[in-house]
Amino acid sequence: MVIERKIIEENLKNTSIAEYLAKYLERVGFGGVDIKRSPLGTRIIVKVETPGLVIGRKGRSIRELTKDLGETFNIENPQIEVEEIKNPELNANVMAHRTASDLERGYHHRRTAYKILRKIMDTGAKGAEIVISGKLSGGRSRTVRFTTGYLKKCGEPAQRLVDRGYSIARLKLGVMGVTVKIMPSDVILPDEVYLIEEKEDKGEDIIIKEEAKEEIKKEVKKEAKEEIKKEAKEE
Repeated sequence: MVIERKIIEENLKNTSIAEYLAKYLERVGFGGVDIKRSPLGTRIIVKVETPGLVIGRKGRSIRELTKDLGETFNIENPQIEVEEIKNPELNANVMAHRTASDLERGYHHRRTAYKILRKIMDTGAKGAEIVISGKLSGGRSRTVRFTTGYLKKCGEPAQRLVDRGYSIARLKLGVMGVTVKIMPSDVILPDEVYLIEEKEDKGEDIIIKEEAKEEIKKEVKKEAKEEIKKEAKEE
């Protein structure tokens, strides 16, 4: 039970760190975090759209963030690495924050969702889904779902191949929850089978044809010589 309790505590701590960084780095396009522990310290890899804003001038911002994380979560020797997101439109966390930001600016939820889905699919995703929950219109809260393309919904491929992101939009009517799911274009599904056709080696065919031509020429010359000899004997 001691080991299980320790694993649960570490997972809860990782979740708290991820939530803290999501709020702290919301304006710079937070896309996720990977936490790796070692005997030398805790390595925290932060994925963002604009790494320069996280690092700050002469590294001031990242030093402050490192100090805050160490004091808030009691982390010994935290080491923060900043990684730039190459395709922000394929990152579910980034697109969830963008959706929430548009909702807070007053854009209609349907228009916002279709605009975000269009950006995701134009980047090359196989499929995407946006779920918005809250008081969209009227006094009662409800949930709307917008889906496009092909997206795995259950099973191990859905857990492993689909990227998930979540954000919150704070409006006058109340709080809206935004969930985004994206299946990238480079994923290989278990039911996809590709047949590799064997390529014909044309070089060997050419060599064989040339050798056959030479043999035919030799046989023709040999037959011609034999016929000439027979005619000479008959005469």
